[in-house]
Amino acid sequence: MTGQHFTQPMRTPPPVMLSLDLGSSGLKGSAFDTLGRSLAGLEAHAPVALRYAPGGVAEVDLPALIQGIEEILDRLHQRLGQRPVLGVALTSFVSSLVALDTADRPIGPVLSYADTRSAGEVAAVARRVDPEQVGCPAFSAYWPAQIRWWQAAHPHLHAARYCSVPDYLLRRWTGAWVTSYSLASWTGMLDRFSLSWNAEALAAAEVRADQLPELADYDLAFSLRPEFQVRWPKLAHVPFYLGVSDGATATVGSGALLPGRFALTVGSTSAVRMALTGPPPAMPPGLWSYRITREIHLLGGALTEGGNLYSWLTSTLQLGGKELEEELLGIAPDSHGLTFIPSLGGTRSPDYDPHARGTVHGLSYATTPAQIARAGMEGVACRLADLAWRLPITDDAVFIASGKALLASRPWQQMLADALGRPLLLEDRPAGASARGAALLALAAQGYPLPTEPAAQRLVEPVPDHHELYRAATQRMRVLGAALDRLRKAQEVPTCDPA
Repeated sequence: MTGQHFTQPMRTPPPVMLSLDLGSSGLKGSAFDTLGRSLAGLEAHAPVALRYAPGGVAEVDLPALIQGIEEILDRLHQRLGQRPVLGVALTSFVSSLVALDTADRPIGPVLSYADTRSAGEVAAVARRVDPEQVGCPAFSAYWPAQIRWWQAAHPHLHAARYCSVPDYLLRRWTGAWVTSYSLASWTGMLDRFSLSWNAEALAAAEVRADQLPELADYDLAFSLRPEFQVRWPKLAHVPFYLGVSDGATATVGSGALLPGRFALTVGSTSAVRMALTGPPPAMPPGLWSYRITREIHLLGGALTEGGNLYSWLTSTLQLGGKELEEELLGIAPDSHGLTFIPSLGGTRSPDYDPHARGTVHGLSYATTPAQIARAGMEGVACRLADLAWRLPITDDAVFIASGKALLASRPWQQMLADALGRPLLLEDRPAGASARGAALLALAAQGYPLPTEPAAQRLVEPVPDHHELYRAATQRMRVLGAALDRLRKAQEVPTCDPA
C-alpha cells in the first residue's frame, strides 16, 4: 500500500510594526505586534553621543547618527524573515536643528536641545514671542534663539531651510518635507491654537514659514524613495510615519493617557508630564504645553539633568557597580548634610536659565563620594517633584516611570517615590516606553485600538517620613539657588576703575 505525503501549508507569521528610537545617548530599533508587545530577537542598537565642548557646545553628529540608524534598519530587515511589516514608526529626542542648503544638504553644526550658545539671543526672542501662544518660554533649547545664533555665527553659509533630525531622516528616505505637530511643538515655534507656524516666532527667528517643514498629524506616512527600496526591499511599500517626540511617545507607551496618570522619564535628561484633551490648557508657571497629536496636549516640565548627571557622578567620583548601589541604599534620606543643585548644564523648567551652574554646599572632611552621589540623585528627584507639584495632582495620582537610568537604580527609584509622595509604577519592558509608544501611535493610525492601561511591572511605595524630608530639602535647594543666582548676577555687574 502506497502512502501519500502531505505538507502543511506555510503559515504567514503575524505582522509587526517597526519602531526606530533616536536617543541622545543611543539608537534603537524594535519590532512590536499589534498588541504593543515587543518581539525578542527583533531589535538592534547602535551607540551615538552628543558632542560637548566648552562654550555651550552640544552638537549632534549627524553622519554618525544616519549611519547608525540605517545600519539598525539593515539588521532588522535581515532578521524579519517572512514577517509582514505594517509600517515604520519614528521617535526622537527633542529638539534638534538641522540647517540645509538649496540641495537639501546639511550645512554647519547640528544643534541639540543641550546647546546653549544661543543664550545671548533669548532676550530678543522673549520680547517678541508670547509663551502662551507657542507653549513655552524663550530659551536656548528652542528654534527662535537657535536659528538667530546659527545665522549670526555662520554668515558665510546660506541656510535655505531648517528642520529637526527626524524630519531630515524622513526627507532623506522618502522625499517628504513634513513634520508632525508633536515635533513642531517642541521647537517653540508652533502656534498651539492654530497649529500653524507662529508669526511672532517666525519674525523673531527671521525665517519664513516656507523655510520650515509643512505641518501634519502623527498619522501621515510616506513610502521609501527608489534607492532605499532597493536597500530594504521588504519595506518597499511600507508606510514610514512622521517622527514624534520621545516625550510624547514615552507618555503613550507607558499608558499614561488617562486622567490621574502622570508620565515620568529619567533617561539622559528627565521630565514629568500629563496628557490632556480639549482646548489648549492653561500653562502653570515654569511649565510647558506641547502636543502628542492634534487632539492630545502634553503639559509638564523637563530638566537638563537625569542619567547624564549619574554618569558624571560615577565617572568623576570613580564610583559604580553593585557596591555603589548598596552604599546608596545604606545612606538615609537627606542625612549627609549636603545641598546639591544639579544644574551642570543650565536649567530648563522652571527657571529656563542656560547660564545656571551646579553646586554642592555642606562639604566636610567626613563627606564620602557615595554621599555626594546620593545628594546629586536626590537633587534630581526633588527637582522633578517640584515640577510635578505644579501640575493638578490628585490624592490618587499615579506616576508611571520609565527611562534606562532610573530603571537601573533601585535607590533612585525609592528617592523619586519619596520625593513625589506618590506611588511610582515602573515601566521596565525591554524595548522601553518611547519605542513602544511610537509603535502604538503608528498602529492607531491603521485602526488598531490604542491601549490605555499602564504597561508597568513593579510598584515602589513612598515612605511618608521621607517625603517630608525631601520637601524640606527642596525648599533648601530653592533658597541656595536664589542666593547663588544673586551672587552670579553681582559678579556680572561691571565695575568702574578707581580714579
